[in-house]
Amino acid sequence: MDVYVIRHGKAEQDSQSGLDRDRVLKKKGHKQAEWIAEQLHTRDPKPALVLSSPYPRAKETAAPIWDALGMQAQIDDRLGAERSLSDMIDLLHDARGSGCVAIIGHNPTCARLVSALCNGLTTMPGGHRTGEVAHVRIDGDELIGGGSLIERFRME
Repeated sequence: MDVYVIRHGKAEQDSQSGLDRDRVLKKKGHKQAEWIAEQLHTRDPKPALVLSSPYPRAKETAAPIWDALGMQAQIDDRLGAERSLSDMIDLLHDARGSGCVAIIGHNPTCARLVSALCNGLTTMPGGHRTGEVAHVRIDGDELIGGGSLIERFRME
């Protein structure tokens, strides 16, 4: 199973509603999302399933990816910023048959997930920056500690 763990692109500091969950992408965040979509479209393996947090900044990051890969939007509440690492791991268990999955979420959970997949329950060096993609390959049945970090990429 291959997993692309994507933290949403650069977002506005505040939202019109004042709620974190309503923040949208900045211009740079939209550029990052387009760049990520181009990258995933040319990668091998390509995601067969792309899931996004329900938050606007994550859905805006996912939209060009869905377009580039010819997919319908798929939202999963387990990727919301208030959700836990165990929610993301449950999501990956459910997605195991997809072969290659991309998920768009939030920190600190994205960084924790990459670390858990690759190192068990330790911290990923360097965190997980906005608009960053971590490609993790999981061999075997064990998600926690069963993965290898293949690469990290981000538009500079």
